Amino acid sequence: MLCKPYVTGLFLFISLLLLSSLAQADVCVWRDPERTMVRLFPEAKDYKTEVYKLKPDQIDRIEALAGEPLHPTEKEEYNLYAITADGRTLGWVLALAGTGEYGVIETVVGLNADHSIRGVYLQRVRERKRKALKSEEFLGQFRGKTQKDSLDIKPVAGAEKPSAEIARLVKKMLAYEAVLNTDSKTNSNAFPKGE
Repeated sequence: MLCKPYVTGLFLFISLLLLSSLAQADVCVWRDPERTMVRLFPEAKDYKTEVYKLKPDQIDRIEALAGEPLHPTEKEEYNLYAITADGRTLGWVLALAGTGEYGVIETVVGLNADHSIRGVYLQRVRERKRKALKSEEFLGQFRGKTQKDSLDIKPVAGAEKPSAEIARLVKKMLAYEAVLNTDSKTNSNAFPKGE
C-alpha cells in the first residue's frame, strides 16, 4: 500500500507538470466576448468566430512575421473574431496568452478594418504592476500600429518583462491576422462557428 505522503507528492508533481505545459502554450480563449467587443468596438452589434485550421505554409509565414517559432499548440488552429454592425465588418478581435513573472497574461487585441490596432485589452494579468500595465499610457502605445510597424514600446517601470511579453503577444497576433485574413480573401481554410 502506498503511503499518503508519497501519493500527495506524486499528485503535486503531476499537477506541476500539467501546469507548466499549460503555461508554455500561448493559445487563449476570448473570455467575455460581448463585454470586450463593446469595449473595443462601441458600435458593434455582433461577432462571428472564424476557426482556421493552420496549414504548414501558413505556420511558416506566421513564424517569419512573428520572429519566433510557434508553440506546438499554436500550430493546429487559431480563431479570429470578425466584429460586425449592420452587415459590415468593423474589424477583428484576437486573443493570446503568455507568461509574466506572476502568471498568465491574457491579451486581447482589436483591429480596425484597415488592420491597424484599435485597442489592446488585458483580460487576465496578475503582475504587481497590473494597474500600470492595463493603463492607457502603456496600452495606448499600440494604437494605430500595424503588422509592418515596429512595436518598440516604452515598458512600464518595474515591469519590463511583462511589458515585453505583451508586446511579443501583440506582434504574434498581428502575424496571425496578416496571414489568415490575407489567405481568407483568396482560398479560405476558415470554418465559421456560428453568427
